[in-house]
Amino acid sequence: MLDKIAVIGAGAIGSLIGGCLSRAGRDVTLVDPWGAHVDAMRDEGLRVTTLDETFTTPVRAVHLGRFSSMTESFDIIFLCVKSYDTVWASHLLEPHLRPGGIVVSAQNGVNDDVIASIVGYPAVIGCVVTLGAGIYEPAHVEQTSVPDRPAFALGELNGMKTRRAQAVADLMTAAGPARVTTNLWGERWAKLATNCMSNSVAALTGLGSADVRLTPGVVDRYVRIGAEVVRVGHALGVPIEPINAIPADLYPRAAANAEAMEEAKTRLAQGAAQLGEGRPSMAQDVLKGRRTEVEYLNGYAVRKGREVGVAAPINQSMIRLIHRMEAGSLKPAVDNIEYL
Repeated sequence: MLDKIAVIGAGAIGSLIGGCLSRAGRDVTLVDPWGAHVDAMRDEGLRVTTLDETFTTPVRAVHLGRFSSMTESFDIIFLCVKSYDTVWASHLLEPHLRPGGIVVSAQNGVNDDVIASIVGYPAVIGCVVTLGAGIYEPAHVEQTSVPDRPAFALGELNGMKTRRAQAVADLMTAAGPARVTTNLWGERWAKLATNCMSNSVAALTGLGSADVRLTPGVVDRYVRIGAEVVRVGHALGVPIEPINAIPADLYPRAAANAEAMEEAKTRLAQGAAQLGEGRPSMAQDVLKGRRTEVEYLNGYAVRKGREVGVAAPINQSMIRLIHRMEAGSLKPAVDNIEYL
């Protein structure tokens, strides 16, 4: 039974999941270090805005410091923190997990093995998030992708299709279309490629999720970033699922062939309408002056490439540029794409 639920990290995705589950009548505790956000949720409820509606739902919100001293335990804990916070957050939640409980990694990046090394492999289910959301003020989360767009792919680390994975998928339909996958790692690498493209290019240029796929000159680099990630994943033996509804192998072909590049750009433009006007999380972090996840996205692809002898120079350049943005020496601008 998945009766007691916690969400560690009530940012955009965590708040959207927690808010929708709370609205559906589930017993959910949202945990976050942003004091103003926690206080506002506790006092006023959580407001959720989608393209179709806005609703406010009462939620149980807890400051991170208070959660660490609680004795309460949970059947399922959604981990929605930034990738660089995965280790300490996994140690934090481990004492609060009931025997037989589940930790669901609903994060960017490939963190499942890290979490499993702390809470145990049998406890972990991966969740690949494919919806868009943003949070710009306390107690108000906005879903930026169309409501019927696929939202969650849930999978066991061993690739088995289990009843508990289906139960988690059924639970998450309150927040968007959810399904079970038997190819979690292929889904993870497809999302990694999307993040390496969309997150970093949007952060670098200041463009939104749709415009990075529509702007001449920008979309070409977008495709070449994805091509490097696909080449690394394939060298590791990962059967990468379609990326942005496009077969993964089209990206490296597009990087080497003008006709394939035009096909990739056309298909990306066709899918841009599902993305709304939102900004990916890395672009939001840059605007807020926060540390980004670039080392856990583009950096992960570069490091894995080194392991198998596959270079990823465009992703390496992106890491350098995003670090300059974090340091304040480079501001978002479309012309920055020329640095790649």
